[in-house]
Amino acid sequence: MFDPDSFIDRIYEAAIVPEAWPDVLEAISTPARSVGGVLFTANMHYQGWTASPAFAPLFQDFLTTGWSERNQRRQRGLDRMLRGFFTDLDLFSQQEIDADPSYDYLRGVGCGICAALAAPVPSGDVIAFSWERSVETGPYEAATLDAFNRIAAHLQRAALIAGRLGLEKARVAAETMRAIGLPAAVLGHSSKLLVANDLFSPLIPGVVQDRLARVAFADPRADAQFEQILARLRRGHLVADQVQSLPIAAQEGRSPMVAHVVPIKRRAADVFSAASCMLVITELAAWASPQAALIQGLFDLTPSEARVAQAIAAGAQPADIARQQGVGVDTVRTHMKGVFAKTGTSRQAELALLLRGAVL
Repeated sequence: MFDPDSFIDRIYEAAIVPEAWPDVLEAISTPARSVGGVLFTANMHYQGWTASPAFAPLFQDFLTTGWSERNQRRQRGLDRMLRGFFTDLDLFSQQEIDADPSYDYLRGVGCGICAALAAPVPSGDVIAFSWERSVETGPYEAATLDAFNRIAAHLQRAALIAGRLGLEKARVAAETMRAIGLPAAVLGHSSKLLVANDLFSPLIPGVVQDRLARVAFADPRADAQFEQILARLRRGHLVADQVQSLPIAAQEGRSPMVAHVVPIKRRAADVFSAASCMLVITELAAWASPQAALIQGLFDLTPSEARVAQAIAAGAQPADIARQQGVGVDTVRTHMKGVFAKTGTSRQAELALLLRGAVL
């Protein structure tokens, strides 16, 4: 049985201790009935990959023999901006698969069916995960894909940090903060600021405030959501569906932002022994119509919620959205409630302004 909640702590451990990724990828492979998994990450400073132990030699051969250049999975997944995990048949027709010699190679080494995630990241990083199955095992079941999607936001958030670290172990907190290349800070177990990089410091006190009781956000709604996240961290039990990102409303002269809360777990606590979590902040550019996959990653939305949010950002009304997406108006309104809760908004106009990068 694939229980996504059981992997959350290990995923966040790997964000700070990248040598843990192979074991995480392998652990997820077992209930997913996969041959193995791979993480690919790239940014302007670094490009690299890591894979589960048994799968790593197969993936290395896939690269060195040139088959990776012929196989268009990752690029087509990025181009199509697919929401959540996808399979080969979401990218290609069966005729295209049968005619593609790279699939002959994959089937020959006991693979050939993937469950993959390749979504844009606001920082410009490229992050892709893929778990491979043999043709004999058969396609991924809907329940397995649903379990993958429940941990998708956690995987992307942890991989963003790992990618910025170049998949090398952070030795000390200060070095880690400089390596991130994004506004980032580490909070202690009392939720007080321990260390911040030079990109984070200008956000104090206009965006983040180092108060006596704890670090807080100047935006009251963002701070209320942050308190809920901290309360869950204090309880120590993370689950797949909980929100770990929160929106920060725009102000005059400053775009909206999203703060990502990255718990420091397991061996990651050996690197940051006095720390409870890391705050990483990304800025939202002004969009005429933001992509649903990007909205999903920013606010921990489900694929259905992201599609509704994108339509609202484009000015559509619930009845229009229901007709366009082939669902009932009540279903659309249910998704809207989820979107409002996760983005800290309460009205369609307010949500549209946030998503477009306008001043609230």
